Amino acid sequence: MRNTVEKTGDTLVALIAGTYPSDAAFERACGLPPKTVSNWRRGRSASYMKQLPTLADALGVSVDDLLAPRAEAKGMTPEEQTLLDAFRAARRLPENERAELLRTLLTVITFRLGGNP
Repeated sequence: MRNTVEKTGDTLVALIAGTYPSDAAFERACGLPPKTVSNWRRGRSASYMKQLPTLADALGVSVDDLLAPRAEAKGMTPEEQTLLDAFRAARRLPENERAELLRTLLTVITFRLGGNP
């Protein structure tokens, strides 16, 4: 069974991948040295544990979101967790754009299920 530090690292790198175009872009946004995220991804470093508030802020989530167990413990499928992570990442967008994304997603889902948007 994976420990809390490893699970937090998994959550962190998944959010980075869903929020930033590259690890380097995230590193620049947070003022981290190059290859920091790569080291986290490979399990070579857990330095993220010392920086959780800063990293959470850059990802638009809370520290609790980073520390919380991932999808399996929350009763979500990996696809549901991916969707939730993407929506949380959208917190960085202006409110009107985030609202439009939500309306679009709900319209597409309703349409695909055979309902009227």
